[in-house]
Amino acid sequence: MKTFIFILCLLCSVLVVAAQDPEFPKNEFIMHLRLHNGMVTDFHSAPDLYVGGLQLVPQWTIVENLLRIGVVAGGFYTNKKLQALAGPTVSIKLKTFSLKNFGSGGNVNLSLDHWWGTDQQRLLGGAINVDLLNLFVTGISVHRDYNLNRWWIQGTVAFRISKVKKIPHP
Repeated sequence: MKTFIFILCLLCSVLVVAAQDPEFPKNEFIMHLRLHNGMVTDFHSAPDLYVGGLQLVPQWTIVENLLRIGVVAGGFYTNKKLQALAGPTVSIKLKTFSLKNFGSGGNVNLSLDHWWGTDQQRLLGGAINVDLLNLFVTGISVHRDYNLNRWWIQGTVAFRISKVKKIPHP
């Protein structure tokens, strides 16, 4: 019986904490402009290719405090050519940085992506991101090009370009 009461209290505390979490609010739309650069490699031949570019990343919260879905569309430079890519993305919030009485300082989230490029690229991978103050995001991404048998390893920096939704206080 004590175990049941303990588990019930633990569940209630998790629900209360989740209800107070300001990250990934219900029905939120957010758009980032992301700068990325890194390398394209197969880990065997040298030299590795540089890759860099800009992406627009609009996302919508579908599970409050947990999950966003969206699309990625952008251009990049690699192999002496300007190219484009697009595809779906999913972000899962892993941790919120609480600032006690001041709300949230940001979050850590995991992004999972599947992109198609204009030069036969087929990229599947993800990134670990740190979102600070819901305005600035930095991260490291790894994607596998399963069509061309290469890896894309990149650093990313993104800035929120959509308006911040005002939350009414009771």
